[in-house]
Amino acid sequence: MTKEEQEKKQEHAKLLYTKENITSYKELAERVGVTEKTIAKWVETGGWKKLKRNILLTREEQMVNMMDELSELNEFIKNKKEGERYADQKEAQIRRQLVKDIKDLETKAMLPEIINALTQFLDFVRRENIDDTKLLAGYVDSFLKIKLRS
Repeated sequence: MTKEEQEKKQEHAKLLYTKENITSYKELAERVGVTEKTIAKWVETGGWKKLKRNILLTREEQMVNMMDELSELNEFIKNKKEGERYADQKEAQIRRQLVKDIKDLETKAMLPEIINALTQFLDFVRRENIDDTKLLAGYVDSFLKIKLRS
């Protein structure tokens, strides 16, 4: 397995662990295609247990915080003396970084939301029919692998 393939599998496992709440190493290993020992190593070295706890700060909360920061920065620049109402180098860099982070959050954060929706759907199906859940979980995993590549 190439390093890139391993990284993709690790990211997929991390998303399943943190977002789908799949903490069984056996199930994670089967769904991702690695050994349970590998999963255990990733969980430990990646600090996934702590990460799982830290997911409490939602995308929306993060977005609001960054938008507030950007608004405050723009207001600060606007309140400068006439003729000096422009960003200095440091302010411009902070603004560029905030805009980039907001854009990243808008685009890259969609995957966890997709995972959340699919997880809820699989939970619903699981209550109705476990065999259908197993079939759908395979499709969900394939779909997520494709999304992780893009």
